[in-house]
Amino acid sequence: MLMYRTQVIALAAVLLVSLFFFSLSQYSSFSPNFSSRASSTAPNSATGLLKDIYNETLGFQKILAISLPSRTDHRDAFVLSTAVTGIKGSFVDGVAGKDVLDKVLPPGDANAFTVGVVDQDLTSALIMEDDVDWDIRVKSQLYEFAGAVNLLTQPLAHGNSEYADPTFPTPREGSSVHTEMHPGPNLSTVPPKLSPYGDDWDVLWIGHCGARFPSMEQDPTLPQGRALLTDPTVPSQQHVFIGFGSDEILRAYPNHTRAISHTAEGVCTLAYAVSQRAARQILFDVGLRALQNPFDIMLRKYCDGLDGRKVRKCYTAQPSYMAHHRAAGKASKSSDIQDLEGKEEGEAQSTNAYTFNVRLSTKMNLQKLVDGDTDFVDQWPDEREGMNKITW
Repeated sequence: MLMYRTQVIALAAVLLVSLFFFSLSQYSSFSPNFSSRASSTAPNSATGLLKDIYNETLGFQKILAISLPSRTDHRDAFVLSTAVTGIKGSFVDGVAGKDVLDKVLPPGDANAFTVGVVDQDLTSALIMEDDVDWDIRVKSQLYEFAGAVNLLTQPLAHGNSEYADPTFPTPREGSSVHTEMHPGPNLSTVPPKLSPYGDDWDVLWIGHCGARFPSMEQDPTLPQGRALLTDPTVPSQQHVFIGFGSDEILRAYPNHTRAISHTAEGVCTLAYAVSQRAARQILFDVGLRALQNPFDIMLRKYCDGLDGRKVRKCYTAQPSYMAHHRAAGKASKSSDIQDLEGKEEGEAQSTNAYTFNVRLSTKMNLQKLVDGDTDFVDQWPDEREGMNKITW
């Protein structure tokens, strides 16, 4: 049911943003030219804060995973997945909607709640659902992502306070088209001082189930720049799953392209990072006022400046870096959430386990990673025909 989905996701998300202040708790195989440990080692080219992306928290101060205490299977898989990829996260207990008292709900909606906010001053946190999956090369992926976000949001290094994206932070009058750019030495930006992802961001939406590019026609107040990465960790187009998003990423760009841009119509908060500034704003907007939609839609409104809100500095990738892992069998085995149409996910069946858009899936390669093997399974090999329509 939509109501139940709102309760589980929205309540969990608001709780995590609040805890941001006080918590410090048919496949083919191939052998890539790196070991399972290589992704935890910063390249020689990494300088300054960018090296921090290769630490245990991916360059954020803390990683928080929301998890129902009853889902010990999710917790076990998450702990093992983080361990074998050199990541460290802390669980935050999820709360089912039925367990929240009406009197603590924000006005105007019975699907959200607020919790106390204390003054534990985290600079940033990555918030994840406990059943998400990521590529074993996630650190090198986010290193490239950080470079792209810096390119879009940091001033150019020549000192004139100009940006590579002429529409950042706000499109000028007369702006008509987006700017495409490729990160490289010809576009040097001021090194960040606060975060490896830049000094001026609110949300980094790295795990979603659909998004689109901003356009001047639909989003005249959003930055229009796109940083394009040639990324071999992106599946070929016949395998890319766009979910609720636009297919422009497939129509406009060649195989193995990952595009970084400001958010537009993001759906699903599978994994997203918040700065301290954003955490306070989101908590006020969603936790203390009226939660009128599921949390992912509220985060969209926060980021895109909808319904009278200010435009925030939120950046995402298409396709996203993290996605739900689905085990073989009934969908209810993987998820406690019902879909948008009210149909129980338990009715859906999948023959194989899978994770959309993640090639060297950590969860699909857990046995090999634990055993120290390096002949990792690529679940979306280039030579394979397009994926079957799997019930999502």
